[in-house]
Formats: sequence, C-alpha cells, structure tokens
Amino acid sequence: MERAILRADPTTLAGRARLKAAIRARRLLVRLGDPTVRYRVGAVELELPLSHELPFYQHDHPRYDRQLGPIAAELDGPVVDVGANVGDSAAAIRAESDVPILCVEGDPGFFALLERNARAIGGVELEQALVEGPARGLLQRGAGTAHVVEGECELPSKPLAQILDEHPAFARPALIKLDTDGMDVPILLANLALLERIRPVLFFEYDPHLGADPDVFERLREAGYATADWYENTGEHVATLELPGHLHELYVGHGGARYADVCVRPR
Repeated sequence: MERAILRADPTTLAGRARLKAAIRARRLLVRLGDPTVRYRVGAVELELPLSHELPFYQHDHPRYDRQLGPIAAELDGPVVDVGANVGDSAAAIRAESDVPILCVEGDPGFFALLERNARAIGGVELEQALVEGPARGLLQRGAGTAHVVEGECELPSKPLAQILDEHPAFARPALIKLDTDGMDVPILLANLALLERIRPVLFFEYDPHLGADPDVFERLREAGYATADWYENTGEHVATLELPGHLHELYVGHGGARYADVCVRPR
C-alpha cells in the first residue's frame, strides 16, 4: 500500500486519482485493524504496522535516521537503543556494524513486532520496559510512535541502571540512543551519575515542543561531556558545538514539526 502511494505521480490526472485511492485504502485498512507490511532497512526486511510513517519519512528525506549506523560502527561497542520501536534503528546499525544491540521498548504492540524483527537483525537482546516511566498510565499509539497519557493501567517501567544491570553485556555501552517522545531529556537528567561513570556517547531527540530543556547540556558538561553534533530531524548535520552551547531557539515554536537529533560525546 505504501508503495502505491510513494510511486503515484501527482503531476498527472490519472496519477492523482491513483494517489487519492491509495491513501483512502490505507486509511480504511488502518481503521479496520492496521495490518503489518514489509519494509527493508539495510539488509533486513522489517515487519511494521501499515500506519507506520517510516517509509514516507525516508522517501521524503533520504538522510533521515542515517546517522546511527556510522556512529555505532565508529565506536565499535555495545549499543543500547531506548525506544527501539519495531527495530528500525537496530536494523540501520546492523547495516553498518555487527556490534551487540540491546533494544528497549515499552509498547506491547511495537514490542511484539520488535521480537519478530530482532530474529532477522541478529545479535539483539530485548527488554520490554518504559525507561524511567510512570508506574501507571495509558500508552497511546499512532503513526508509528507511542507515548504515555493519563490512565490507570499498570506500565512496565524500569530505571535505566536496572536494565543495564540485568543485561551484563551492556553494563558499559559505547552508545546509548534515545527516542521516547518527550522522555529523552528527563531520562538523561535522571541518570547523570550513571552517565558520568560509564561515559557512553549519547544520541537523543531534542524537541522543545515536548518539553526539552537546554539545561541538559550544562548538566551533561558537568558530567564529563564535551561536544554536541546537532542534526535536523530530516537528517542534515547543522553544527558541532562545545558544551554547554546549544541551538534550542532554532526548534522553539514549530509544534513538533521541526526538532533535532543530538549526538553528545564525552571528553
């Protein structure tokens, strides 16, 4: 279905008609149960929900989600992927390197797909948990992502330190990647002592619309971190800054449509 949308030619009358029909069919199928589709990342054919936006992001922005693989290959050590979703970041890393990967995902629907995809990726350990999340709430999913809203359901939450303790091969990761729809900065701030001790490279989403606070860069500097590479959410490199320098103002007021991925390295 996503192939029909991506291949349609909107410059012709027939192409526009096919595009509209494919979009309507996709919306209907998502409402009727959101079946899974296959999508290739590197050498791995992933299974993901039809509602997932990854194929469209990567079609429109060829550099989207392309930084992690080269960074992991450069560091050549264990990677912890917090907010692993269906395993697309792990597949991108595997395309560049054979490093071990720990995928942490709290949403049960995404985790079920992650389990299946992990077998194709190889060299992956799994943990179903929300890192530093609330004990109770409700997971709300849509467009290939999930976040916690108010509710009374018990949630599988764990501290990051406990997760690393329970996966000894990842006790001292070379890289920690976070993509948790607004929890990235709170997770970092809750684990400054741990980060100061093990000093992994950090790759996280920075979105003021979801509450990201530039104070995190001063706190990371105090914990022994030195530089930050800023990337647009579409993948283009923006700048390399000495901490605590930041580009917070560039990403304010965009309602989440524009945010940054930031790679922070220790001294």
